[in-house]
Amino acid sequence: MWFINDASLQGQFADRAGFRDILRELVIMRGRLTGFRNNLRVSKMLPQAPVDGSATLREVVATDADRDLKSAVMNWLDRNGPFVEDDITYEEDDYFEYEGLPVTNSGLGEAARRTKAGRTCTTFSFAGGDIDFAVDPLVTDHGLEEDRLGRYPVANRWDMAALEAEILASQPTPTTWRELVDTARIRFPHLDIADLHADPTLARQPFAASTAKSVLTLMEHLERYAADRQPDGSVGPVGQEVIEHLFSGDNAKFSDESASNMAEYRDKLMFRTPDGRDICASWHAKISHRYFRMHFEWPLRAGTDRIAIVYLGPKITVS
Repeated sequence: MWFINDASLQGQFADRAGFRDILRELVIMRGRLTGFRNNLRVSKMLPQAPVDGSATLREVVATDADRDLKSAVMNWLDRNGPFVEDDITYEEDDYFEYEGLPVTNSGLGEAARRTKAGRTCTTFSFAGGDIDFAVDPLVTDHGLEEDRLGRYPVANRWDMAALEAEILASQPTPTTWRELVDTARIRFPHLDIADLHADPTLARQPFAASTAKSVLTLMEHLERYAADRQPDGSVGPVGQEVIEHLFSGDNAKFSDESASNMAEYRDKLMFRTPDGRDICASWHAKISHRYFRMHFEWPLRAGTDRIAIVYLGPKITVS
């Protein structure tokens, strides 16, 4: 479970656009990762927390020209939650501080109560401010200063990439081909993944955890490439690294079919993409277990940053 640390929002954002970017990333992550959406708790006090010296979160969002962001944020914080206040952990001596700041009724306070009770949880904090919460863990005091009852290390994230990595690591391991597809669709927003599990060729194959692990690793490389595509269609440094290390050399993980295979198997290399296009997907990833292949659209079409994944199963180009 995760908690937004509302105590960390202390009016430290001179750049409102930068703060909105953080909110936008949180909203997108909630939309993409169901486990995160259902297990991210926010305090009902968060909309009143100061963003800069003159405006609260609610006021900053209300003046944003992005109506979609405004609607998504306020529906989340005003209506949908889930909220810290709706599921408070009972604590007889209910007083918590961090660096002298009372946090009992905040997301951090509830995370401290759960940490004290031995329950796994993490806070997400906004960095900067008079008290900089960009620290892991947040060692939180229990009890009044003159009568401390204990100190509890609350796991804390403030970097969006680190938060996402933790969320993904918490996702259950796939145990079927369908779960593999569902997991991949959650993890890789730049991959347009077909209903691979519905293909009879794959459905006939017993599920193998080692194959699923390899598939997710290979998809992650393609995700890194697609996510780094620049607005002008060029490839950024991360994408260039993927090309250099995974598409090049005799042992490349991603490669095209030979000219002879293309001539002999072209009909079998035709696939329909999730958006309804018929393509020849001769590019593929090699998976050594059972000689599996994962075919995908390559290169990326102009004007898109999504890669269509159209086949997973035994090697197609065999006599």
